[in-house]
Amino acid sequence: MKRFLLIVFFILFSHNAKAVWISATGKVENMSIYSSTRILVKLENQNGAPVQACSNNEFFIIPAGYSEDSRDRMYSTLLAAKMAGATVSISYEDVGNCEPWGVTPNVYRRIVRLTI
Repeated sequence: MKRFLLIVFFILFSHNAKAVWISATGKVENMSIYSSTRILVKLENQNGAPVQACSNNEFFIIPAGYSEDSRDRMYSTLLAAKMAGATVSISYEDVGNCEPWGVTPNVYRRIVRLTI
């Protein structure tokens, strides 16, 4: 019986850790565009929760790896929200998923989902 309970215990509690989406909500304070492929976003008075693997917890990024259509839609949404003074919600992963910048491997938190 002890052996059975031990096996059940290991099965129930031996799952891999998975990333969870967390969100930061606020008005768009600043957007910076680099080489038309990377867009940095900062929210007013709201930096969101830090991600330990990402060295910059002030800005979010729409990464160059997303399709051009995806980047354009996110950028348009953020620009419209900025011009209207609307609040946006930026979702990102709480573990890893950091965008490299130059020779620095883990810098900005990648935007996974954007809502107004």
